[in-house]
Amino acid sequence: MHLPTARALGPALLFVSMAAGAAALAACSDTPPTAAVPAGPSLPAHALQAFDCTASAAARTVSCTPSTTLAGRARGVVIGGQNVNMKLTSSNVSYDAGSEIFQFDLTVQNLMNEAIGTPDGTVPDPDGIQVFFASGPTVTVGTGSASVANADGLGTFTNSNQPFFAYHQILAKDAVSAAKTWQLQMPETVSSFTFTLFVETDVQYLLVINEMLVNPGGTISDASGEWIEVYNAGTRPVNMQNLVIADSAAAGRRAYDVIAASLVVQPGGYATLGRTTNTTSNGGVPIDYVYTMSGFPNSLGAFKIARVYGTDTLTIDRTQYASAAVSAQNGISRELKNPALDNADMDGSNWGDASVTAVYGPGGRGTPKAQNSVFTP
Repeated sequence: MHLPTARALGPALLFVSMAAGAAALAACSDTPPTAAVPAGPSLPAHALQAFDCTASAAARTVSCTPSTTLAGRARGVVIGGQNVNMKLTSSNVSYDAGSEIFQFDLTVQNLMNEAIGTPDGTVPDPDGIQVFFASGPTVTVGTGSASVANADGLGTFTNSNQPFFAYHQILAKDAVSAAKTWQLQMPETVSSFTFTLFVETDVQYLLVINEMLVNPGGTISDASGEWIEVYNAGTRPVNMQNLVIADSAAAGRRAYDVIAASLVVQPGGYATLGRTTNTTSNGGVPIDYVYTMSGFPNSLGAFKIARVYGTDTLTIDRTQYASAAVSAQNGISRELKNPALDNADMDGSNWGDASVTAVYGPGGRGTPKAQNSVFTP
């Protein structure tokens, strides 16, 4: 499927701020803060949460806590939290008075369910995981100035000419990047300094095709009663707006649908896609988005969700079926037994028929917008 469209979903901003003593930049910890950090730059509108960080040169600790200064401005889609969604850890701290170089190694750890440094878990973000200076380094104790000595480049993120370090890796949940050496130039008269970092990268969408009713049956027609349930297995909300949904039949691919309206799926939440929101004609299903795709075939078909990326699309999730006797039973949905399972074959053992006790509307079997009746932990 090719869509000659510019990249519609930009990289996400994960926000972390840090303060460091020139004597040592210790590994980030949960040690209570010992002093207030000077106010940093304003957070971009599409970042959801900020973290204030402090450092004690004597104790050699850095502590980051969620900021309360952005209450009421939570308009974004990404939460970036130290020791919540990601973690930065430093090691091998040193200072050379001759070269006036303060040096440390820094790793990035991903704590989210979603992979980072990738839009889909497989394709790498060409820009990598970029950790950039939103402000600083700023000397807070001592005399002289500090600057970044060995940045990978200068970019325009929240302002122009911001130094950044790029980690060209895909980090799955709990994975830790290779260490990069950061160098800052400063005289030995500097005792303490602060800086604020933002992390910019693509983040995988963990949307799972969790349930499908291919053949409504009874008095409910295919033209109004078919539906799909999508589950968000990720850590952060996903707005499905601008995602592509498509089906195919034995004859091949059919017309796709680009979700035009905002459709936010919360972590652990569900969204239903169907032919109409009219619960009288659709059999009593609460539909969140009405699609324009053709009706599902009963004998051989497939459904997928994709993300626009560059001039093409990347598949987020896909399932297919071939048996009408298994996956197209009248009025009985097919349910995934657990969102963590491989759902590629809807006829297979990872899927099951909705229970006879899982009834919605006037008699359809299924669990739209609820945990599946065949769910197995």
